[in-house]
Amino acid sequence: MRGRVVAVWVLGYALLWTFATVGLDPTVPYDAVEALSWAQNADWGSPKNPWLVGMAMWPALWLPVSLSLYWYASHFLAIAIGMAGVWVLARNLSGSDRLAWLALLTLNLSGLINFDIISYNDNYLLVMLWPWMMLCFYLAITRHACWWLAFAVVAGLASMAKYSTLAFVGFVFLSTLMVPRIRACYRHPAFYGALLLGLLLILPNIIWLCQHDFAAFSWVNSQIKNRFNPALVIKALTVFYPLLILWWVLRRCNVRLVLPESWALRVMLAVYLLPLMMIFAWFLFHQGGRLTEWLQPFFILTPALMVSCASRHPERLPRGVTVSLFGMAGVVLAGYIGVLWGNVANAGQDKSNIIPFSQQLSQQWQERYGAPLRYVGGEYWSQWLTFYAPSRPLTITPWDNDTQPNVYNVHIMQAQIERQGALLVGRLGITCEQERFQAALTPWPTLRIDTVRQMMFREDNAKPLRPLCIAFVKPAGA
Repeated sequence: MRGRVVAVWVLGYALLWTFATVGLDPTVPYDAVEALSWAQNADWGSPKNPWLVGMAMWPALWLPVSLSLYWYASHFLAIAIGMAGVWVLARNLSGSDRLAWLALLTLNLSGLINFDIISYNDNYLLVMLWPWMMLCFYLAITRHACWWLAFAVVAGLASMAKYSTLAFVGFVFLSTLMVPRIRACYRHPAFYGALLLGLLLILPNIIWLCQHDFAAFSWVNSQIKNRFNPALVIKALTVFYPLLILWWVLRRCNVRLVLPESWALRVMLAVYLLPLMMIFAWFLFHQGGRLTEWLQPFFILTPALMVSCASRHPERLPRGVTVSLFGMAGVVLAGYIGVLWGNVANAGQDKSNIIPFSQQLSQQWQERYGAPLRYVGGEYWSQWLTFYAPSRPLTITPWDNDTQPNVYNVHIMQAQIERQGALLVGRLGITCEQERFQAALTPWPTLRIDTVRQMMFREDNAKPLRPLCIAFVKPAGA
């Protein structure tokens, strides 16, 4: 019965947030455009992430639903799976249903499981996988060695969503060497099967990185500078502040936080805290990149680990606390709807003109050549056509180890462009007299432009109108 209630709660949560975002969010984030490109390439890596980010978007290429609906629905389905994982993990670590619910409801105080997660093409996968990964590790060291097989699959998938997972995997491996009770796993064939499974999941990406000049690591290095970063403390507070409220609730229940007596729980805390401390130390002396993006997924595990440190099981949770924590889910959702509906800080209209812009260009191509638009190229705004143009065109930007583009096409050949034609988008603010379409034509210098058109464009009504040049490379026989 209790598992059914958890399932109803997390699935209902996911459905409500999906409906809200699909109905009100004007445009998907740029991360969705990247993920679509990586799905279309179906490669074993990308310039920013391993292969699971593209793989997670791959079903959208075949399902009869809009790409934006798939983006939001898949995010919140993943969040629901992760929320259920937090409850199951907290239940196993604490042995208490009440504490498990307290850990689950604490998530309502964070933007991690709702509006903050929408912008990223990788963090939602970590939120889904990390609780189950830690649960499999706990069961592997406390119940049966066969759980190492499950851990290998989940940890391997999480590692192929974002490389930060490897921090956990590294300390899990160290625990098998340093903790005598865990070291016994080396006497079980299942453990070696787990090692093989994990290797099979990550080896294709290692090969891809070698073939592509370690592009993902180059991107991370380009985002970070060696500089003291005291703002780390503020960033950490914006991510982990719900733990202060969880601590206060436990105090109201006359429950103290203590170091667990169980050796397994102590190992769990060490495997979580040591990588987090290393990342904190690194970012304390390095500045740049989206620091909050790196820290956010770590929060998903903290409520479950925190309740595992409870000195005792509470007899009951105060009714006011329970109602407030449940109610926060509705308050946050209502606030999100209000912000978008009221267009606060342009949130309800941000980049809203991209959709009609994409449809307009697709229609102009159809009217001019009598065929659907298959290829687009050029500057930044051309990439959005791959997501929103009805014919779902592909980009003509090829992969290049030097430039390492985020949105690219590993399968593109000049013969395809010449046969199907391409629509090129110039730089915003540059007229057709000035535009040379260098970004699009450098890889394909022999392409010939049929005609150009100048239009006025702005991504949303809060921005000024600026000139934008569009070029047509006509299809063969047109």
